[in-house]
Amino acid sequence: MQIIMNATNASLSSDAPVMQAVVRSILTKREVEVLHLMADGLTTKAIGARLGVTFKTAACHRGRILQKLGVDSTVTAVRWAIREGLVQP
Repeated sequence: MQIIMNATNASLSSDAPVMQAVVRSILTKREVEVLHLMADGLTTKAIGARLGVTFKTAACHRGRILQKLGVDSTVTAVRWAIREGLVQP
């Protein structure tokens, strides 16, 4: 899956800049990056290794994402990202 982060991406709809502004107001750049890795199926441990941070830091990012989105699982967060057009299946 791919997070849509660049407004110049040819596959984006005309609503992309608006969506990006909404995402930036909800999630930090790092949280969007972590959400992308979650959507790719990486575990929290693997996310930490990929980003060069500790497991605890990766877990905190994941927890803040879930809290900000008002969801209780990775699956629900990824479904939200797909529904909002942030992740392409």
